[in-house]
Amino acid sequence: MRIIRCLLAPLKLLSILVLLITLLLTLIIIYLCVGNSQRRQEWMQNSKSFICQRLLSVLNIRIQRIGQADPQAKLWVANHISWLDILMFTSLKKMHFIAKSEVRSWPLVGFVTSLLGTVFIRRHNKFQVYRSLPRAQSIISKQERLFVFPEGTTSSGRKTEFFYPMMFEIAVRERTRVQPIALRYWNADDKPCDSAPFVDDDGIVGNILELARQKHTLVEVYYLPSLDGETMDRKQLAQTSQANIDRILKRQHPYYSYDDLSAFESESNPNSKYELE
Repeated sequence: MRIIRCLLAPLKLLSILVLLITLLLTLIIIYLCVGNSQRRQEWMQNSKSFICQRLLSVLNIRIQRIGQADPQAKLWVANHISWLDILMFTSLKKMHFIAKSEVRSWPLVGFVTSLLGTVFIRRHNKFQVYRSLPRAQSIISKQERLFVFPEGTTSSGRKTEFFYPMMFEIAVRERTRVQPIALRYWNADDKPCDSAPFVDDDGIVGNILELARQKHTLVEVYYLPSLDGETMDRKQLAQTSQANIDRILKRQHPYYSYDDLSAFESESNPNSKYELE
């Protein structure tokens, strides 16, 4: 079976490329042809949600949710391991991202992320971060959600890097709750998936091929207790979020094994294998 998966990996890579091109063309057509701004955003959200779910399906990514998201939390934060993190949460509707300003200049990616309402910041320049806050606040004020990776980079998934408190200033200003999320990646043997982390000088093509060769990749999404941006300052929010996420990352085994994952899915919601909420 391993040999078959290796042979199919290039085909999966091609499928991913086709889906990404489809997403790009779809967004461009919607942007040019739909005049009503509200309808345009709705169609864009639906398109990116559908295609992101298909991308996860091609790589046989199984998502297991543990806990419930706080509906009052408008700022979501998580540890950052892989580009798959972005795909998973981009598939959710009314979800916007904060990204580093360099992403805007990336070919195609910068254009697509701009269309999807991404907030770009220069995270190493405190003054520029402050200038970006009003845009981020406007998203939350419209009762939509904002997602940020406070580490500002990817890690191995075994422990977090430093959480930048400035990213939590939005919650303090808007007096909204913060939803911390811990992400864990496991392979089919219930061991940490070393193919998932996208770190250092990893190439995206090689990373995709390695994931495509896996039998399964299980992603555990832990919704941790939300934090109050009205009673905590940004440093407290950052430190508490990081500490709570690190507790989850110390686990040596997945919460659910593959043996009982199928039963759990069928009992909870058999039609939403790739839904996070």
